[in-house]
Amino acid sequence: MNRMSIMKKFCLTTALALLSLSSAIAQTDAYIKLNDHHGKHPRVVSVAYPGDANTLDMYNSIYGHGAVIENPWVAYRVYMDHRQSLDLYVKHRPGLELDITGFYTTSEQMADGYGCDVLWAGGSIGAGSFRGWQNEVPVTIDSVGTRTQPVISPRCVEVKDVRWVYNGHHIDMTQRYSVSPDSRDLWVEIDMSGHEPADLFCTGIQKLESGNMGFITVDGVGASWGSNVPDKARPELVEQVGLSIFVNPENIVDVREDELNYLFIVRPDHNGKIRYRVRSCGDREDGGFKSATDWFSHIRALSRHNP
Repeated sequence: MNRMSIMKKFCLTTALALLSLSSAIAQTDAYIKLNDHHGKHPRVVSVAYPGDANTLDMYNSIYGHGAVIENPWVAYRVYMDHRQSLDLYVKHRPGLELDITGFYTTSEQMADGYGCDVLWAGGSIGAGSFRGWQNEVPVTIDSVGTRTQPVISPRCVEVKDVRWVYNGHHIDMTQRYSVSPDSRDLWVEIDMSGHEPADLFCTGIQKLESGNMGFITVDGVGASWGSNVPDKARPELVEQVGLSIFVNPENIVDVREDELNYLFIVRPDHNGKIRYRVRSCGDREDGGFKSATDWFSHIRALSRHNP
């Protein structure tokens, strides 16, 4: 093979590799957008606030109220306030669309086949949010030195809480949320330092507003199914939603069920980490799950073969 042929082969191989990489990256996206009065909503790579910032000001300064991350099937936003809640968006057809709808899908966009926000979290733990656990109830991350949300890559966003005052001492914590182009899962890793052996925390999934069905197991699996109205200004939009969570058994201390949630009480492992993943769906998804029976069968099968 002559030199020209070798160069052509090299260029073709490189081009195909880059195309493959670009295609994979294009199946995920993560961003933070500023909420500006010109309506441009520019992307930024990180936002940080001092701990004494007004939580409502933080929440409203971000378009979408926090960092957004999506895979082909679903998207999540992590609220930029003391709750740091995970909210859910489900798509009608696979692909990337949050840069267009921004969690605020119009009626015209929905008619064109775009997805929308499907979850009303209220005071619940939402779709796998992370909380403290004090006096037998979940508590938010209220008192911190600084609160930061950086976008790490098109597949990963973080929430960093520095000097979180918890049980009378300081904890530094990073919540890492990541997705991949070939799975509907949201992978969560909590990394903390400064915690003490008696410190407990919690995560879980919420019960849906209407017709909720669900279960939770001591070995780390929880699931729920039901309907809710995610936008109270549009009561005609009733969304059927399925939620699930798989918690690393090494982190589990106890399981609880309250009026709003299925909860796992957790503590960090010897490396200061808590790991779990969230899997969600909605019946607006074309060809997706349409009943609690189908959803729970899927989750139970998944827990047996891929814990």
